[in-house]
Amino acid sequence: MVVMKATTALLRKVEEKPGCVKAALEIIGDKWSGLILGDLFDNKKTFSELSTDLLGISPRTLSARLDVLEESGIITRKCYCEHPPRYQYELTDKGRDLRSILTKMADWGEKYS
Repeated sequence: MVVMKATTALLRKVEEKPGCVKAALEIIGDKWSGLILGDLFDNKKTFSELSTDLLGISPRTLSARLDVLEESGIITRKCYCEHPPRYQYELTDKGRDLRSILTKMADWGEKYS
């Protein structure tokens, strides 16, 4: 109970509306989402390109994370009518807004790792 109150008090200093940090972390707070977004900052990518770039991610996990990011309006998916179908992923304006946040996280990680 005391930890919960301390955490709530701390978050009030960070966020203007309660729940904003939690909402952001629900979308980008897992192991792979930040790496996926980082890979998309400079170029559109296909599923295969993302899979190659993100060593260690399973196709199932990549697919699930891309679905969440698309549903959240962070990325868009364009389908090319080919056989087999090919999809290309790109950041939306909402997704590009995350660049400064992820850059700061990378700076922090570099400093303390």
